Amino acid sequence: MASVGAAPSERRRTRFRWRRTAVGAVVATLALGLLVAPAPGAPAAEARAVPVLKRPAYQGTSVTFRGLARPRTAVRLQVRKSGRWDTVAVHRSSSSGRFSITLPAPGRPRVFRAHAAGRASKSRRVRPVSVPAASAPADACGPRPKRADGTYYSCSFHDEFDGAALDRTRWTSQNTAQTGVLTGQGGCYRDNARTIAVAGGTLRLTATIHPQMFLCRSPFTPVTTRSEVATVTTTSRFTQTYGRFSARLRFSDATGGHAAFWLSPEDHAYGKWPLSGEIDVAEWFGNDQTHVYPSVHYVGEGRQESTGRDCPVPTATTGFHTYTVEWSPTEMRFFYDDRFCWSHRWVPTNVRAPAPFDKPFNLVLAQIWGSGWAARRLSSPTTSTLTVDWVRVWK
Repeated sequence: MASVGAAPSERRRTRFRWRRTAVGAVVATLALGLLVAPAPGAPAAEARAVPVLKRPAYQGTSVTFRGLARPRTAVRLQVRKSGRWDTVAVHRSSSSGRFSITLPAPGRPRVFRAHAAGRASKSRRVRPVSVPAASAPADACGPRPKRADGTYYSCSFHDEFDGAALDRTRWTSQNTAQTGVLTGQGGCYRDNARTIAVAGGTLRLTATIHPQMFLCRSPFTPVTTRSEVATVTTTSRFTQTYGRFSARLRFSDATGGHAAFWLSPEDHAYGKWPLSGEIDVAEWFGNDQTHVYPSVHYVGEGRQESTGRDCPVPTATTGFHTYTVEWSPTEMRFFYDDRFCWSHRWVPTNVRAPAPFDKPFNLVLAQIWGSGWAARRLSSPTTSTLTVDWVRVWK
């Protein structure tokens, strides 16, 4: 600092040097501030001009939107409607730039974004939330289906296949070595790790064409074949007359495969097939993969249409679908994915209705090989698998 007695010119030079030093210090300070990164742990939102909208979180019937914006900024949550963005909520971000907005879930798919300080985030698509009817009671099979009269069915059998092996208290296998029964195409029913497997919450029934012939054992005359097939049934374990029978299935995409979920008479009280009847809830042929057929077989069925031919399931081989029959003394109604597809009232010629469908029937799941127009081709795979998510029966 200059002395009081200094000359005027000297005092001017001193003030100039002081101002130059001060300006330089300010410039250096600003430059340093621009170069220094935020302190460790400081939110990235402090330096963010564009807001960030994170993936929405669903909580019951509500959806929560969280994200980052400039600190203490009004954040507008906007939804896309008719070509424009409408603001549905406003929330001020915190001192760290965080914000959270909770709204009821939309009734249909919607696109949302966050808008703050004149900038918009990337958009997020939000799906609707399905809520089961609160009035529908539940039991061991899950939500109880409602009958036409307004009352509810009650669970009588179910298997979710959650274990590591087939539950032999519920199911038994068809085994040619014990019964002598073969398929019409010479398929040998076998019970082994290839044909019957439970894992990952599903039952897998697999038919195989082996590269070499093998001996199919039988109580009668053993035969040689390359065809190995799989079937499980609840015979002697569970039977029921009338009710609702459902299975969630995924069929194979193998040409030449033939699979089905069906009901078979326990005692064949009216005689051998077709005298005692058969109920095919879902029958699939690998050479016609866009349809799954419900059918009712009995003596006299040829006088009327006994197969539902208008029940297409285009994704029967790529996803699981639920196949159901509601069986009463006068009618059978078939549903695929809870959508009605076909009904049948039977008029047998050997007995009077409701016979032969007035006796206990058991459940059957089968994966075999087809015949005739549905037979294997030279290009067909050598395995075909029916995958079962669950089976449920109500009465």
